[in-house]
Amino acid sequence: MTIDLSCHGYLHVRWTPGAVVTEVEATALKSRAAELSSGQALPMLVEMASMKSIHRRATEIFSAPWPLERMALVGASPVDEVLACFYASRHTHSCPTRFFTSLDEAMTWLTVF
Repeated sequence: MTIDLSCHGYLHVRWTPGAVVTEVEATALKSRAAELSSGQALPMLVEMASMKSIHRRATEIFSAPWPLERMALVGASPVDEVLACFYASRHTHSCPTRFFTSLDEAMTWLTVF
């Protein structure tokens, strides 16, 4: 996983294909996001990249409040969409969150919202 602050002012997360997201990765992501954003609420773009799975504890960490304006999840496979929908159905988001299959549509939603 990589995370950086884009020149357009949003956090950009890229998961490696086949990633299995555990509590360790979820905690590291939230910590790095807090560093990059200096505690201010920013939008976040997440490229899921055909993730394999997200552990239950990782979803709990992601659903806990953190400073995000909104989050766009971008996936390319049906598994990505199932993971995003399952996560959304079981957890209350701390910010508006949408799933996209188009990176361009997700970036537009983040920057025009």
